Amino acid sequence: MLAVLYKIIMVILAFAVPYMLGYFVVSLIEREMELRFRILFAIPMGYGISSILYFLYLCCNFNHFPLFVLFEIALTIVLCMLYYNEEKPDLSKHKFSRLSSWFYLLNLYAVLIYLKYFIINPMGSWDGFRIWNIKAEFLFLDNPLWKNVFQLPHFMSHNDYPMFLPSITSRIWGYIGVQNFTANMILGLIFTFGLVYLLYQAIRYFKSEKVAIAVASVFMISDIFIVNGAAQCADVPLAYFFLAAVVCVFMYFKKDSFSYLTLGMIFAALSIWVKNEGMMFFVVYMAVLLGYFLYSKKYKNVLVCGLATLPVIFLTVLYKKFTASPNDLITGFFLFKTWHFAFDFQRYWIIIKTFLSMTFLRFTIFFVLLFLTIKGFKIRPKNKDAFILSLIIFGLMVVGYFCVYLFSPHDVQWLVDNSMDRIMIQILPIFLFLFSINLRIGKPDTMN
Repeated sequence: MLAVLYKIIMVILAFAVPYMLGYFVVSLIEREMELRFRILFAIPMGYGISSILYFLYLCCNFNHFPLFVLFEIALTIVLCMLYYNEEKPDLSKHKFSRLSSWFYLLNLYAVLIYLKYFIINPMGSWDGFRIWNIKAEFLFLDNPLWKNVFQLPHFMSHNDYPMFLPSITSRIWGYIGVQNFTANMILGLIFTFGLVYLLYQAIRYFKSEKVAIAVASVFMISDIFIVNGAAQCADVPLAYFFLAAVVCVFMYFKKDSFSYLTLGMIFAALSIWVKNEGMMFFVVYMAVLLGYFLYSKKYKNVLVCGLATLPVIFLTVLYKKFTASPNDLITGFFLFKTWHFAFDFQRYWIIIKTFLSMTFLRFTIFFVLLFLTIKGFKIRPKNKDAFILSLIIFGLMVVGYFCVYLFSPHDVQWLVDNSMDRIMIQILPIFLFLFSINLRIGKPDTMN
């Protein structure tokens, strides 16, 4: 009986500790943040930090997991004490309104579809198994040979990829004491539906509840999204970090608070630890914001951004040196001179054709949202700067993805066929958010 109780407690701690860690970090950075955003921002913040801490634990070769558990719990308690040590913020205004029964019904439907796809592939899709879970198994062994994970022979293992997903998965397995893919299912549910609710709350906050329900519902029940959420790949978590960073841009301009700028930079920086595309997002995000602040002569903001980026740049360089694994795109560009592909117009056609084909065949359900454009668009003045900057970030990311395909040393047709839908999922929430908040249909909520 005690053994069963212990296992239940460890399962709860496996998911609750990183979440509470993220909650208190977010709360300490911005004490007056609305509770709904605090709850949703805590997921990428907490699991991102916990994943990095676990990886550092492995690098230190302690080889005693209970020591890490004690450290992580102690850190969370310290952050909790720091948060409540000061005057407790007024939470009376942080109220949650009940959503429509229709939305909850769709939520249940989406969860059932998620479980169906997960049961079919409990060890993950091709990338979920080949890239992420096999690395998590190496880390879970908790012995000095775990570094062999960076020596996997097949190029499809992508040894240069960041370790967010393998690290956080291995950490959860460590808590429960066994390699159990049910833990992967719960982790996927947290990020998949956390992303849905962040999109909903962001649209509701900056536009209206009705538009938020319409857009979030279509996003939530789309097969292409649910399948990728259940595939145990890093694309949905990465989309979560991307959207959180963009929402922070809007919050910064609305609240005029440095804390949201800091949070946005942290989310953008943590995306580097999720997948290589996160590095591109971080560079684009930082460059756009720094460019804007320099143009506006807001040098204090430039300093905040600069200080936030230094640790990230330092740790990223250290990680790349630690893995000593070449990146296929960079190697191809310089060693195989793939820059010549810039003049291969056949590759342009393949990329564009595949994008159009996937848009009309795999993302068909999103065309329903065109009905919302019946009255056109109008940029609200108070969202103008944030919208323009976010649109530039989105546009540069699209250009970046296009260039990745264009200059890849791999067969471009095979590459776009097997990855473009996941790439589109990474930035789809940002597109839906920017699309929604400027619709003329629906009156903005007066509470915001």
